[in-house]
Amino acid sequence: MKKVLLVLVVFMAIIVCGATKVKIGVTPIPFVDILEFIRPQLEEAGIELEIVVFSDYVLPNLALSSKELDANFFQHAQYLKSFTAQRGIKGLVPAVNVLIAPMGFYMKKPLEELKKGDKIALMNDPTNETRALLLLHNNGLITLKDPSKADLTVRDIQDNPKGLVLVEMEAGFVPRVFKEDDTVVGAVLNANYALSIGLNSQKDATFVEDSNSPYANFIVVREENLNSQWLATLKQIITRDEVRQFIWDKFEGSIVPTF
Repeated sequence: MKKVLLVLVVFMAIIVCGATKVKIGVTPIPFVDILEFIRPQLEEAGIELEIVVFSDYVLPNLALSSKELDANFFQHAQYLKSFTAQRGIKGLVPAVNVLIAPMGFYMKKPLEELKKGDKIALMNDPTNETRALLLLHNNGLITLKDPSKADLTVRDIQDNPKGLVLVEMEAGFVPRVFKEDDTVVGAVLNANYALSIGLNSQKDATFVEDSNSPYANFIVVREENLNSQWLATLKQIITRDEVRQFIWDKFEGSIVPTF
C-alpha cells in the first residue's frame, strides 16, 4: 500500500512539474544563448523552457499579448512603451532587467572616406531610430534640430554636412541589408543584431553608445504573471553570478549584463 501511495505521489509530482512550462519569445543573439545556458538550471527548478525565435521586433509583443507566449526577451522598456502605445496594447510589463546591447555605427570603409550620397541603414521604429539619430548627432555626422525631442526621425535633421542618405527600415532587415547590399556603406545596429552578422560593438564599431545607455533589455511578461512563481525562479536563475560571467565571456564585452 505504501509503495502504491509513493508511486501516486511521484506521478502527481511529475504532473505538477510538467505543468510548469514557460514559453519565451526572443530574437536570436544573445537571447537564445543566454536562455540555453540556463536551461539546465531551470529544469532542475521544475521549469520546462520552450524558446520561440523571431526575426523581427513586432511579433514577440503581439504573441505575448495574445497569450501565445508567457514572456519575451528582446527589448528595452522604451521600445515596449512606444510599441504598446502605438498598438493599443495593455498589460505588458518589464519584469527582469538583464542586459544592455549598446548601439553602434558600423562602416565598410574609413569614416574619412564617407561622401555625398553614401547610404546609411537604420531602424525605423520610434525608439531605436531616435537612439540611432542621437548616436550620429553626438558623433558629428548630423546635427539635429532638437536632440531632446522624443521619437526623432530623419525629418528632424537640421544639418547633414556629408550629404548622407539615411535609409529607414524595419529593424530585422538592417543587418542583412548592411551585409549584403554593396550600396549601403554604413549601418546603426544594436549589439545583438551586430553579433548576428559577426560584428562586435567593442571591436568593429566606428563609434558606440557610452556605458550610461538607459536602454537595458528586460524579460517582459503580462501583468497577471508578474508575481508568478515561475517568474521568480527565472529571475533568480538568470541573475546569478555564473550567468553574468557567461555573458562577459561569450560576447567579449559587446553585451553588458546589468545585474
